[in-house]
Amino acid sequence: MNKKYFIKSSLFIITCILVLFFYTSVNLPLTCQEECNFSITKGENLKSIANRLRNEKYISSSILFQFYVKIKGLEKNIKAGDYQFVSPLTIADITEVITNGKLTNNHSFLVLEGETMLEIEENLKEKGLIDKSASLKEWKIGDFLEKKYFDIFSKIPIDASLEGYLFPDSYHLPQGLEEKEILSMFINNFVSKTENDLFFDIKEQKRSFYEILTMASLLEKEVREETDKRMVADILWRRLDTNFPLQIDATICYAEFQSFKKCSLTRELFKLDSPYNTYLYKGLPPAPINNPGIESMQAALSPLANDYWYYMTDRKTGETIFSKTFEEHLASREKYL
Repeated sequence: MNKKYFIKSSLFIITCILVLFFYTSVNLPLTCQEECNFSITKGENLKSIANRLRNEKYISSSILFQFYVKIKGLEKNIKAGDYQFVSPLTIADITEVITNGKLTNNHSFLVLEGETMLEIEENLKEKGLIDKSASLKEWKIGDFLEKKYFDIFSKIPIDASLEGYLFPDSYHLPQGLEEKEILSMFINNFVSKTENDLFFDIKEQKRSFYEILTMASLLEKEVREETDKRMVADILWRRLDTNFPLQIDATICYAEFQSFKKCSLTRELFKLDSPYNTYLYKGLPPAPINNPGIESMQAALSPLANDYWYYMTDRKTGETIFSKTFEEHLASREKYL
């Protein structure tokens, strides 16, 4: 009886010592001075991370770190990226940081009004925020059918691109985000900016949400000033209603290049057989040709009535020149181009 009692007592004491050792080690602060930089690469396994943390003396034991992460069930939650640990920080703290993605290397990323998905993709690659082999056009509306997106994606084919939904704004993007996480940030911002008054106004229109968005993308590239956008919106809606071709150069640029930085129009391109060629095909292009801002969306919603049917931009001043007849328009082209 005494022997059994001794064994049980010994096991209890050993267990207590082990628990105390575990608790103390997990909560032992790291020893680095000031800021400690640490990077986790995409796909890196727990053992590799633990060994590097130990080698850089951020933790006292790689085995203990792995054990702690596993008993907490957080191994699959570790996120790639660049981190800065600030003393004092324990194994428990480090685990919380790298599993919650508390990245400190945030990149300021700007999506400009009127940029296309391809242009945004190229900028993301240049900043090293997505892989060089990535292609944002591979992501479709069907990949983002969460309930919160139901209204903005309703009645749109699930294989349609996300062009038009990547809201122009300044973003802080941590290193190591997945492509879908970045796109979700852009789309979430689009929803937050349009879901109240603007989206209500769109619902009141005879036009669909997608038609409004597509028209806004055309206005974004056609004219600069708000009043001119509203006047051009009236011209283009009237052209659509009377089965008159839109004849917009920007749609040809998009059809051929998916980028306006690379666009160089030739006479041959105006013969391009594409549903985006609004010289050959009547009606709106099948989808937005860029990612428009709020001003262009509001202009598409609130056209300013006028008697003009034609317009062009003075290349020297950027001024929009309006004409009532085709003859007047030809005269303007002679004068301003």
